[in-house]
Amino acid sequence: MAESITPVCADAVILVPGIMGSELVDLKADTILWGLSAKGYASLWTSGSLWEKLKVTDDERSGKVGRIKATRLLTAPAFAPLLRGIEPYSRIMAGIRAIALHRDAVLEYPYDWRLPIAYNAEQLATVAEKHLGNWRAHPCGSRDAKLVLVAHSMGGLIARYFTGVLGGHSDVRQTITIGTPFQGAVKTVFLLDRGQGGPLPLPRQRLITLARTLPGVYDLLPSYRCVDENGTTRRLAPTDIGDLGGDIDLARSAGALHEVLAGVEVSDLRTMVGVEQSTMQSLRLRYGLAEPQYYIHEDDGKIDWRGDGTVYVQVATGGVEPVSSLPQSHGALARTPEAIVAVRSVLTRRRLGPPMGAAGISLEVPESVAVGETFEISVTSQGDARKARCRVVDADTDIPIARPFLVRRSAAMVASTRLLRTGLYRIEVKDGGFSAVSQLVMAVTDTQNAR
Repeated sequence: MAESITPVCADAVILVPGIMGSELVDLKADTILWGLSAKGYASLWTSGSLWEKLKVTDDERSGKVGRIKATRLLTAPAFAPLLRGIEPYSRIMAGIRAIALHRDAVLEYPYDWRLPIAYNAEQLATVAEKHLGNWRAHPCGSRDAKLVLVAHSMGGLIARYFTGVLGGHSDVRQTITIGTPFQGAVKTVFLLDRGQGGPLPLPRQRLITLARTLPGVYDLLPSYRCVDENGTTRRLAPTDIGDLGGDIDLARSAGALHEVLAGVEVSDLRTMVGVEQSTMQSLRLRYGLAEPQYYIHEDDGKIDWRGDGTVYVQVATGGVEPVSSLPQSHGALARTPEAIVAVRSVLTRRRLGPPMGAAGISLEVPESVAVGETFEISVTSQGDARKARCRVVDADTDIPIARPFLVRRSAAMVASTRLLRTGLYRIEVKDGGFSAVSQLVMAVTDTQNAR
């Protein structure tokens, strides 16, 4: 009987993370600014001034960068209000290395996600050329080897700019994206909106103040027709962002970026999308305020496509049939076993089954809560949500600390729980054969800091 052979990937692979997915260090002060412990994020958004060092300065906007360096991909969960949490990339990195000919074939690409996508794509081009050359000269490599890019979220836009605008397509065999907002995300608008509907909690105030200085955030603004005006839709204009308190010049630059990317031919692209989660898809602008809408206007009327909670599903497909669709939140997509299996299958050129989004659950929790204060976990499902099971996990230790019981309330299953210490906690709900749908929640001490 012939011995079975495990398929491997003979190409050079680069893992490109999403926004917030790289550790950032202040070189002069030798201080980690992003990539903190789980408890460190509660402090970042509610006390001290460390967050101000993350602002992009006038010098950095003019191209004088180097004050802050991206050192590695996240090794622990990170958290920002509204954007919610992003899980580390250690699991998917290990999964890719397990099917590579040699661990030297796989490289992680940390980048300064505060800066423009075009800048980070140019840096990727330099890194990619060196990595491919090294792999081709490696004892386990070959002259025929090419690059495969595995990119999460914003990383997919960086990859597209590299391949389609900078000419990287000649060396890239395939790009695999996970939850990439190819035409931006409506949620980005609310990172810049000063809001006038009452005082915002301190974490949200700080995030907005910071985000308004970050070109990388503006590059994620939606470029499709998303502004709802009495049943018709139009594109978001730079002046709209200015009216909300954002930077018109950065919004204008972001619009130019998406015009360039829209003209890039789609080739050798495989996408994975998040589904079933409640997701902003359009917005209304009234009296200087932005109002999120959880639907998109089409010929048949209002359609709620949903998505991963950040990127609505139609935007994440990238114009191709996705290889998989997972009921999962944006920040947790790249961590799921289903996504890792799909990536490995594409890398080894094995046949994949149909997309996996036929059913699944939606999870909704507050983004931040006050320590000791009871909050609700809400679960809805296309199937029987009564089978769902919930648990709360300490994100620092990965130790479960509670298993709240879900009970029926109208169309949803609801559980109540509370967190007794500051820090980050992972709410997980599992129903059926999929991995648990998860979302990070930040617990803070001051009730005014919680949403």
